[in-house]
Amino acid sequence: MLRRLATNTRGVALVEFAICLPVLLLLYLGGCCLSDMLACNRKVTTATRTLVDLVARTMSPTIVYNDPQSANAKSYLSASAVVLSPYKLDAATEQVSLLRVCDATHAYVVWTQAQTQNVDGSVVRATTPDQTAGTLPANQAQAANTVIPILTNMVISTMVPTSPDGSNVCKNLAPGTATKTQVGTAGGWLYMGKISYSFTPSVSYLALGPVTLKHTIYMIPRLY
Repeated sequence: MLRRLATNTRGVALVEFAICLPVLLLLYLGGCCLSDMLACNRKVTTATRTLVDLVARTMSPTIVYNDPQSANAKSYLSASAVVLSPYKLDAATEQVSLLRVCDATHAYVVWTQAQTQNVDGSVVRATTPDQTAGTLPANQAQAANTVIPILTNMVISTMVPTSPDGSNVCKNLAPGTATKTQVGTAGGWLYMGKISYSFTPSVSYLALGPVTLKHTIYMIPRLY
């Protein structure tokens, strides 16, 4: 009987399948979560482009600069959030900023606005941007944190302002004089759109926590 038991191969395939099943399930569910995250990341990219494209086409940078307190991009921020559907909109934060180039790798934040919303986008909530806007055109010194880095080699030479004394405009925070150009008072314009999304895998028992998907796009204004 022991000899027959040792040579009996019935049920081998079932045992092998039982051993492989957890690995196959893990690969399948992991692949589904990864493809879902990639699709969501693409949505974030598309929504960011939608946001900055809408603003660059319709909001004049000179008007925003002269009266930043009155500038409002709520409708454009909300429109970009809708692009994220069918993903839950309450996991997204949209932000748009108007920048003025002060050297080849930095820009002054003229104005910025950010918002989030509930799950279906029907209720919008303003949120604190991760950038600090300056107070120009008020005739006062500007804070150093109103100058932020931008991508290297993103601007052309004609967008970079020059100061009469040759100093770096980004560092001229005090009101301008005859020899210095104050930061934010000269230079090319850029709109920056940024969206971040906290993606949570649909299969929660996998060892994948929330992943923050971010995308930032810069565009030159079409309207002046």
